[in-house]
Parts: sequence; C-alpha cells; structure tokens
Amino acid sequence: MFLLPSLAVGLLLALILGGKPARLLEVRFRLAPLVPIALGVQLVLFTPLGSGLPTAARETLHLGTYALMLAFGAANLRLRPFVPIVIGTALNAVAITANGGGMPVSSVALRAAGIVSGTGSNLSPHGHSLRLLGDVFALPSALPLANVFSGGDVLIALGAIALLVTVSLEPSPDRLLSAGRMTRPLATRGFRTLLLGKLVSEVGDWLTTAVLVGWLYNESRSTAQVALLILARLVPPILGSSVAAIVVDRVSKRRVLVFVELARAVFVAGALAAVATGEHKLVFVAVAASGGLAALSNAAMPTLVPVLLPVTQYESANAALGLAENLAMAFGAACAGLALTSFGVVPALAVDIATFAVAAAFFTRLPRLAMQPSRQRSVGLLAGVRHLAAKRGVLVLLGAFAAATAATGLANATLPRFAEEGLGLGPGGYCFGFAALAVGLALGEGSMGFVSVGDSAGRWIGGGLALMAGLFTLLALTQHVPTALLLLAAIGFVDGTTDIAFDTAVQRETDQQFHGAVFGVASAAFRTTMTAAVIIAPLANDLVPAGRVLLFTGFLLAFAAAITWLGGERSDRALRAEPTPQPAHSARNG
Repeated sequence: MFLLPSLAVGLLLALILGGKPARLLEVRFRLAPLVPIALGVQLVLFTPLGSGLPTAARETLHLGTYALMLAFGAANLRLRPFVPIVIGTALNAVAITANGGGMPVSSVALRAAGIVSGTGSNLSPHGHSLRLLGDVFALPSALPLANVFSGGDVLIALGAIALLVTVSLEPSPDRLLSAGRMTRPLATRGFRTLLLGKLVSEVGDWLTTAVLVGWLYNESRSTAQVALLILARLVPPILGSSVAAIVVDRVSKRRVLVFVELARAVFVAGALAAVATGEHKLVFVAVAASGGLAALSNAAMPTLVPVLLPVTQYESANAALGLAENLAMAFGAACAGLALTSFGVVPALAVDIATFAVAAAFFTRLPRLAMQPSRQRSVGLLAGVRHLAAKRGVLVLLGAFAAATAATGLANATLPRFAEEGLGLGPGGYCFGFAALAVGLALGEGSMGFVSVGDSAGRWIGGGLALMAGLFTLLALTQHVPTALLLLAAIGFVDGTTDIAFDTAVQRETDQQFHGAVFGVASAAFRTTMTAAVIIAPLANDLVPAGRVLLFTGFLLAFAAAITWLGGERSDRALRAEPTPQPAHSARNG
C-alpha cells in the first residue's frame, strides 16, 4: 500500500518537470513477468484465498516472492533507479526471513496509522529480530491510505519515484543520472583548492558559533543570552550580503576570500580576548562581525564555479560545495562539544583562529586569471539589479525562494515547541529534529552531484517546493516520533536539491560580471525573509498550536511553488531562449 502513494508522487513530479510518463511503456525491462507472478502470489497469500494454506507453505511462498522481485531488480540494474529498489527489497527480505516469514512491526506505528492489528497480512507485531528493519514508520491515520512502512519501503519508493521521473524526462535515464558526474569537477585543480578552502572555513565558522554558544550558556545560564548571540550571528549577514552585491564584482574574488578569512581570524582573536577578560559584549560584537564577513565569502564562492568549470559541471560543483558545508557543520559542532568538554573555550578558539588562517592559505592558491574583477564600468549594484530584473526566469525563482525561506524560518523557530509538545521528545527534541534536517540537507545537496538539471530549473524547484509543502503537512499531522524524524530528513533532502538547482540556474542564466550582485541580492533577500519569519514565530505560536503553524508553513511553500508555476513555463522558455553566458577566459587548467 505504501508503494501506491509513491507512484502517485512520482507521476505528479514527472508531469511537473515536463516529462512524458508514457515513455515508461517504451522501456524494455528484463525478466518482467516475474513482477506479476510475485504480486499474484502475494495477493493469494494475504487474502482469504490463502487462509487454508499451511503456515510453512505460506512463509516459503512469501519469501519466494521476494526472491523473484530481487531477481527482477538485479536484472535491471542498468537503470540506476533500480539500485535503491534492490537494496530496499533486500532489507525487507532480510527482516522477514529473520522473523519466520512475517515483517516485524511496531505497535506504536500501528496505532499511529490507525490499524487495529496486523491480522490478514504479513505483519508480525511479535517479531523481535531486526526490528529496526521492520515497519517502524507510519502514515498519519487522518490520511485515507494510512499504513505502516519500513526503511526498505522508503528506498523502494525513492527508486520508483526516480524511475518514473528519469524515464519520463528522457528516453535514456542514464543521461539524467550519472555516477561519474559528481567527481568530474575535482579533476580541476582550481576547484579542488576552492572546495578545500570552503571546507576548512566552514569548520571554523561552526566551531566559533558552537563554542561561544556553549560557553555563554555555561557562564550565564540564560537562554535569552544564547538567543541574542544567535541573532547576532544571523542578522549581520543581511548587511554583509548587501555589501557583497556591491563589491564582489568590482574587486578580485581571490582577494575577497583571503581578506574575509584573515579578518575573521582577527575577530575570533578578539572574541578570545573578550572571553579571557569576561567582556561578554565584545563577544557579541566579534560574532556579529564574523557573520557579516562570512556573507561576503558566501556570495563570492558560487561566482567562481562558472569561471573554473564548464557549464555541464555546475550542478556537481555546487553539490560538492553544499556537501562540504554540511559536513563541516556536523564536524565543527562535534569538535566544539569535544573541545569545550576536554580543553575549554580558550584552546578551542585558538584552533578556530588557525582554521581561518589555513582557509586563507588555500584561497591564495586560486588561479590569478580567474580572480580578476570585471573591467566594465557598468558593473555595480544598480547595474546588477537591472540585469536581474531583465532575467524573468531567475527573478521568478528568487521570489519563490524568498517565500520558501520565510516558511522554513517559521518552521525552524516552531520546531522546538512541536518536538516537545507534539512529539513528547522533551527539551532535547529540537536537537534531534535539527540533526535529521541536517542529514537530509547533506544527502539532498550531495545527490544533485549525479543529476543534470539543464534548463528546467524552474520546474525542478517548483516540484521540490510542492513536495516540501506536502511533507510539512504530513509532519503537522503526525505524532509518531520515528515518522516525524524521517519527514524532517525528507524535508531537508528536498530543500538541499532545490538549493543546488537555484545556484545552478543563477550561474547558467546570468552574466558572470553580475554574479556577485545577483548572489548578494539573493542572499540578502533570503536572510531578510527568514529573519522576519523567526521574529513572527513567537506570536504565531502564542495564537495557535505548533501543528497549525507547520500547516501554515506548508501553505507558504505551496504559495512559493505556485510562484514558480505561474511564471514557470514562461520562465523556462525564457531560460531556454537566452544564450548561456560563457566565460571570457578559461581558468580550468590553472
């Protein structure tokens, strides 16, 4: 039953992305008769038709159907979406085999789905072996097709969706998904240098934030002080992004990156001195200054991808940069916790200063030719805004993302209350939820390294935002913890794919001489809408339950998706009609 909604989602996404699902009929699957045979046997086993069969025969036949499905999947691995399908089927088969022919199921998941018992099915509420591979997730009982499902089912569903989408978009799905696409940018020395510098810099950024948040709370025992410190980190990048829109296109990008890292090292040194002297106010100043400078760097980095790499590698390069950012977030936060526990705040900040110095050293090795500023006098913020206004497709995507960031900001500020009250996870619930989001975000951004968005970024983003709206609606309806965490990871995954699609669209469809202005304006807009949503969130949570706030988040995301759809066809036609800006020079071998 869980597969049916997945097929519906895959069909809807295929249509949104402009595909032709009828192409599925043209694919020649190997060993195709095995599928109706397996499904037919299961239909007999788990209906009154099979009630008279001996238990041993039922178990043997049930496992035999999985063997047939595995054989079918293995025979079609040339189609890459079959990889998760085969893995998911194998996981389900292992769980069923370990429990004597029945799928272990969580009784809590059964209640969450509104299912009285597993009678008449292959569910085994008393199965204890490999329970984590069993049906531990549940669609909310409020849905008409509510049911329990396993991690293996999730992989099968993802593979089915990917198969429908890829086959619908192209006669040969191998052109859309390529295993080797992710590593191609790494063959360029300049990009490897940029990637390593970003990785080290982001580790330092998260080390700074996490260490100082932990230190401040330990010193003050005040959540208000911690919230103020976080705002000091979030708000200045709005100004920093605005400055980036003015300066990044007018000066050497290499110098911008090196200057930012060295300046952040100085400000962290100031924070270290403030910690040593107990001057809390100076810590806030140092964090604010570091955050504002980081916005300059974040606006400059994506502008280098079109200079260092050919257009066919933009998605993979952006995915690698996004994956590095998320890995650095996890590693930096973990190192901060270890450092505070074992060494204290002063040694941790000293290490942090070193990370910015190392990142600056990497950036000094970027190719000189690729880092030169534009020589055209027309380059500047106003010229960049005029250029953006003339790019209807990119402007539509920017508006959609501004609405989407407001929605995610509102959801992020509501998540602590929802985790504690709706899910009963207690004060630490936000940490678990945020971790699930971060894992999904990293996987989503990383997966885009294997995908070619091409000139359909508007459709891709519109479909992603619509899918996120549905996921937030499901999240608002569920009170089942494992399902909620899975949904949060799924939200992060889809969010990560749309982030990469947006960056790629900007790089493809705007002139390189205006990339700094466009990325700076976009970053300032997104941070402004997110900050506004965070400020509004406490009022919204005072008026309505957390679940309704999440439902409203889904509505905002649906609105953002509608923005892309209303201008979507015209936008994508405009993107396809406009020539893709090409580099004025090549730095790919430098």
